[in-house]
Amino acid sequence: MIDKDFSPQEKKATLGLAGIFSLRMLGLFLVLPVLSVYASEFPGATSFLVGFAIGAYGLTQAFFQIPYGLWSDKIGRIPILIFSTVIFIFGSLLAAYASYQQDIYMLIIGRFLQGMGAVSSVVIALIADLTREEIRTRAMATIGASIGMAFAFGMVLGPWIAAHFGLGGVFLFTAILALISLPYIIWGIPRPKVIVHHEDAEFTSSYLGVVLRDKNLLKMDFGMFTLHMGLTAVFTAAPLILKNFMEPKDLWKVYLVMFLVGLTIMVPSTIIAEKRGLIKQVKIAAIIVLIISFIMFMFLTDHFLFAVISIIVYFTGFMMLEPIMPSLMSKYAKPHVKGTASGVFNTAQFFGAFVGGASAGYLLKFGFTAVFVFLSLITFLWLLTVLTMEMPKKKT
Repeated sequence: MIDKDFSPQEKKATLGLAGIFSLRMLGLFLVLPVLSVYASEFPGATSFLVGFAIGAYGLTQAFFQIPYGLWSDKIGRIPILIFSTVIFIFGSLLAAYASYQQDIYMLIIGRFLQGMGAVSSVVIALIADLTREEIRTRAMATIGASIGMAFAFGMVLGPWIAAHFGLGGVFLFTAILALISLPYIIWGIPRPKVIVHHEDAEFTSSYLGVVLRDKNLLKMDFGMFTLHMGLTAVFTAAPLILKNFMEPKDLWKVYLVMFLVGLTIMVPSTIIAEKRGLIKQVKIAAIIVLIISFIMFMFLTDHFLFAVISIIVYFTGFMMLEPIMPSLMSKYAKPHVKGTASGVFNTAQFFGAFVGGASAGYLLKFGFTAVFVFLSLITFLWLLTVLTMEMPKKKT
């Protein structure tokens, strides 16, 4: 997405910040597909505590991402990036130590600290400082694509690292990734000449009321909350289901197939949604796919093949939705409140990740079916809200 319209400095800033962001997110994604399998063996670890550990990063990420952006307006982007990176490294090291000691409570604290290393709002603000308005959307899209790649690598690489070095090794690797990015943050990122608050990219508190009174934006926030609640809930329960049929070291094979199928469907579905103006139809179809996958998880996971098909179907629906949700949100938001709408939207995403892990962990004590009944009901409610939404009018 980087083209000749980017100046050399804009290209350097965009690629550098995309690399920093993707390394941070890779560190988080590495843990998602394996944490429930390994942490469930810790002494005293209940299913709720394990689920809480999985989602814990989302709570602090939701809490800190908007304040970090606002603080960076006052004291500078780079100091906040350095501070958050150091916190993330410390949290990852603490989580690694907790994994080796098999201490579920220390692991939860480490996960909270990882979430405090949230950098999304600061990275977006810095991109806005370092790029012209006419190419800013493409710069943001580059960062979005880098996160997608991090997600793919995390899903496959996490189980492989855990199989060879344990859960502690996964957290150590996340710390190393953040440590690698630190010198570039300190010395490599171009410094903006002037720090300006960009309403189109950053949260502006005076617009919060406007955003919260917009029914369509609220429905989008609920949708993003539900989507990422489902993600952490599924990856709290599904690895434990798969563990009944295969060794944890082989989980990456299932996740690789899952990702390849999801990616194969995502590309054409996104093109159909955006280019042919069928975004509502694709969104509805994808939500129905999610609900079908939850029903499959309820009734068909007593056999290995059906368990694998269930997670592939789920991830296909997720991959259909993930790229179009931010795009659709930005279409609903008026230009001057886009930054605020995005801040609320992302906060809903992170809070959903927390609720998904914690709720799935709690419901697991009643069995796997309880988790997927809950997800089916919430996702069906989301479907009803989508059916009542009017699509944003095309700009002429």
